[in-house]
Amino acid sequence: MAKIVFAVGSSHGPTIQSPAEGWARLGDGDTRDPRFNYRELLAVAKPGLAAEITIDVQRQRHAAAQTAMNTLTQRITEARPDVVVMISNVHRVRSAEPHPVFGILRSETFPVMERAHESYNPDARFIAEEKRPPAVTTDRPGCADLANHLIETLIDDGFDMACIDRLPDGAALDDAFSFAYNWLFGGKSIPLLPVLLSRDLPNQATSRRCYDLGVALRRRIESCPLDLRVGLVASGGLSHQIVDEELDRTVIDALIAGDTETLRGLPRARLNRAPGTPEILNWVAVAAAMAPSKMTLVDYLPCYRSLAGTGHGVTFGYWA
Repeated sequence: MAKIVFAVGSSHGPTIQSPAEGWARLGDGDTRDPRFNYRELLAVAKPGLAAEITIDVQRQRHAAAQTAMNTLTQRITEARPDVVVMISNVHRVRSAEPHPVFGILRSETFPVMERAHESYNPDARFIAEEKRPPAVTTDRPGCADLANHLIETLIDDGFDMACIDRLPDGAALDDAFSFAYNWLFGGKSIPLLPVLLSRDLPNQATSRRCYDLGVALRRRIESCPLDLRVGLVASGGLSHQIVDEELDRTVIDALIAGDTETLRGLPRARLNRAPGTPEILNWVAVAAAMAPSKMTLVDYLPCYRSLAGTGHGVTFGYWA
């Protein structure tokens, strides 16, 4: 029977995947982000942010993020997983593609974006997917047998899981998933089973529904007759591209305490104050899958990059 041998949660994205010296450029890109009004944010930003965006503070927080990721890598290496079930969301959805609330990528292999060697372009997020240059990709292993089992049994549980057999020509899993190969897996090509959870409105599940999915996911992994050591990863979050420390700390406290009521009741409006913040739902699902185990926080780093309070609530944790 399949057995869950570890679970971790990790932020991803340019804040931790580029040097601190590049954060000012990210902040400059925020001034042009069409998804929020930078001037309005600047007018209501909390005082004292000038001290948060000095290069010394940013370097300290970037270094702390690397240390925290190394802690997670060590736990993953020691667990020796046969496959990792990663819950996250595709960042780059083409306008002609279906965009399910819940889905599973069922494939023996799939293309994954390679780590970019050039500096991150903060304006790339504003370019339509159809107009982006082709990404450099590597084929990575999947786990179609476990995917089949989870799709069938989760549908039995009332979750309408989309079954995705291949990515469109020219498409690849983006850094929501690929970061694990470059940053978490210690250079190992561990088979990945991507569970897709939409963070976008209007097709965004409630935190209650995501918690229920996590409960069912644990039960169905453990009912799989395959002899597999399975890891769980919540990829993304917490608040970004606008830092919401109050929300982040509420979520972290609930994860540490195993506070089911709070995790199931996160308000949609608060989650959607910034386009990346709904990735908190990925953590909700993994927390539910690991209950009654509670999360151990490795680090929380409010990484600001502008006087308007834009940035990333970078977070790392694990469940024993």
